[in-house]
Amino acid sequence: MISLRKHIESYSEELAKAALCAYKEILDSVAKAAVRATPLTGADLSEKLNLLQASISDNITPGKLAELKQSAELELAKWGDGAAQQSNNIAKEIRDLMIGVAAAAAAVGERDARYSSQFIDLTTKLQSVARLEDLSGMRRSVLESATELTAVVRKMNEENKQSNSELRAELAKYRAKLAQSEARASTDPLTGLANRREIEGQIEERIWWKSSFCLALLDLNGFKQVNDVYGHAAGDDLLKQFGAELKGQIRHTDVVGRWGGDEFVVIVDSGLKEAHTRIARVRDWAFGEYNIQTGKDVVQIQIGASIGIAEWDGTESAAELIEKADQCMYAEKNWSRKARGGAA
Repeated sequence: MISLRKHIESYSEELAKAALCAYKEILDSVAKAAVRATPLTGADLSEKLNLLQASISDNITPGKLAELKQSAELELAKWGDGAAQQSNNIAKEIRDLMIGVAAAAAAVGERDARYSSQFIDLTTKLQSVARLEDLSGMRRSVLESATELTAVVRKMNEENKQSNSELRAELAKYRAKLAQSEARASTDPLTGLANRREIEGQIEERIWWKSSFCLALLDLNGFKQVNDVYGHAAGDDLLKQFGAELKGQIRHTDVVGRWGGDEFVVIVDSGLKEAHTRIARVRDWAFGEYNIQTGKDVVQIQIGASIGIAEWDGTESAAELIEKADQCMYAEKNWSRKARGGAA
């Protein structure tokens, strides 16, 4: 009877741990899906859910778990409102562009219809001239019609020049709006680097062209402590500074982006050996001390990152390559933790 009770208690404990593990995995999956769906708003949700996930331990109390559930629901609601607003903004931009094009098309059609009527009047006049018996009257009518025709053609030319100029100006304006919209859709709003969607597109493009390239994932070490100690504004300042330094050490032909949270990514158009050489330059120049603004004070923070580099093998998918680089990055992170523990 005692062994049966122990078995039941052991099973309940295992079931609770499995449930907590599943809950954490669900939060992680939701965070990743949000970043893929809406890069502009999903990155913030991903960071918040990751913080909630990190606070779940095996000995968590039911009350604390209920608080975490409420926090997760609140963050998801905020993200949903932001994503809906973003979708509405994009739809409005598209509607404005379509209205502008429709107005331009209507203006051209109206002008052509107006001149079409004048040409019909001239044709009718010329047909009536052919029926005249008086040569002098015929000559006078032809001269009048020719004068009208010349005036219409001259006016059409003048309006054509003006219309072409206006149309070019409108097209330039719409191109600029489209370029701004595309830039917003492919850029991380905090760092100005390429966002996750743009990075994934760049990877797929290289795979389609069967280009030789490597993928490097960088995960900042100790970033959570920066947020906890100095606040999120200081953390954002650090991310912007590190992103700028990282971009400064990478060729303009390569691609630098923010993967989400405190993770960055670099696409290096080269083989593995050259990619390691270029990322070594990042370690030398982008890692180190940063001056971070914390309200009225400025503090110095030492920052580094765990890096995983993977070369596309010519057959694997984008997801497989990303997973390979992710595994390399976590292997380095675990090695660094063990090394620091040994040193201590």
